[in-house]
This record gives sequence, C-alpha cells and structure tokens, in this order.
Amino acid sequence: MSTASTAARPSGWPYRRIVLAVLAVSVVLNLLFIAGAVWTRMQASPARGLDQRLERIGAELALDPQQQIALDQYLVALRARSDKVQQEVAPLYAAAWEEAGKPTADAARVLRLFDEAFDKRRELNRETVTETLDFLATLSPEQRSKFVALARERRGLWRSPRGHDR
Repeated sequence: MSTASTAARPSGWPYRRIVLAVLAVSVVLNLLFIAGAVWTRMQASPARGLDQRLERIGAELALDPQQQIALDQYLVALRARSDKVQQEVAPLYAAAWEEAGKPTADAARVLRLFDEAFDKRRELNRETVTETLDFLATLSPEQRSKFVALARERRGLWRSPRGHDR
C-alpha cells in the first residue's frame, strides 16, 4: 500500500504545478487589468462633440476675457445650429427614405427631398463657416494659427473623411 501511495504522489505534484501556474497567470492578468483601468481613469477623457473639442482648443489658446466671451457665443451658436440641422434636415431625410421604401417609389420625389435636405445642410454649413470666421477674427494671428492647427490635428474637426484636406 505504501508503494501505491508513493506512486500516486509524483503524479499529483505536476498537477499542483499546473494549478499554481494557472493561478499565477490569473493574478498577473488581473493586476494588468486593474493597472489598465487605473491608467485610463488618470488620462483625460477625449472630448466627444465638436463643441467639446472646441472648448478644449479654446483652453489651449490662453484667451483673454473678450475672446472667451466670443468663444462661448460661438459655441452657443454651434449648438443651436446643430439643433436646427436636426429639426430642419432630419424630417427631409426621413421623408426621402420613407418614399424610397415604398413598392412604387416616386424617384423624382425621393431626389427632390434629398436635394432639399442637402441644400438645407449646405445653407447651415455656410452659416457655421461665417460664424467660425467671425470668431477667428477675434483671435491674434498666433492664436488663429494655433486654433487652425489644433482643429485640423484633432479628429473630426472639419476634416474630410478621406483625408483630402491636406
């Protein structure tokens, strides 16, 4: 019986090593996960919307009080324009897609609705460009240059999706 129990012990020892190795790997992975979570919390969260990105850019420009007021007014105008786009353009897109989904869709009506939506969006974009230029006029040449460089550098700010703006 002692030889049987002795023979069983060596086969149990590699099993313990495997269990200990798996536990060690688990501890290391958990520590890495926790470290990653802490690191991401310590990093500044990226700005999500255009106006948030512009607020961050504005903070980097060392604006004087009048320029800060101009930035705040510009951001209010951008938010209002975004709401206006949703109110005026979204129904046109919805109507165009609804018509396109009909079994006997009127192609001329679909095209007209999309054209109206594109024209309205173009009109609102022109207003945004005008307001952007008005805001940029309040900046010094150095601030203006830095604003444009930061705006182009930050993802999503007036950049062509295919990178043709370079």
